[in-house]
Amino acid sequence: MFFKTHFRWVLLISNSDFLANYVENQIYSLNLEGNSILTTKYQRKLCVFDDTCPHQGVSLKDGLCENGQVICSWHKYAYCLKSGRDLSTSGSSLKIYKVKLENDFWYVGLEEKIPFWMDTT
Repeated sequence: MFFKTHFRWVLLISNSDFLANYVENQIYSLNLEGNSILTTKYQRKLCVFDDTCPHQGVSLKDGLCENGQVICSWHKYAYCLKSGRDLSTSGSSLKIYKVKLENDFWYVGLEEKIPFWMDTT
């Protein structure tokens, strides 16, 4: 069976709450529909990424965000907040979630696979 990737957009936070309460480069941990994710503010934009470092499986919630990177607290592996690309040497990529700002609310795209025959787009 053939599948197509579809994004289900889930409301995360209003832009006014985001701008007022999020501190630039601070990491925030939350559970979004069973997904353990981390968020941060970088250049006044919301970044959402997986809580698990692809290198050794350690949580990134105690890591550091700076210069558009999230850096694992354990082995100091660095990943790009925009692409998830490994900036160190492990060769693995961090899962970055798609986000969109619409009508003053931030949404996170949760990836789903649907059969082609069910696609209505």
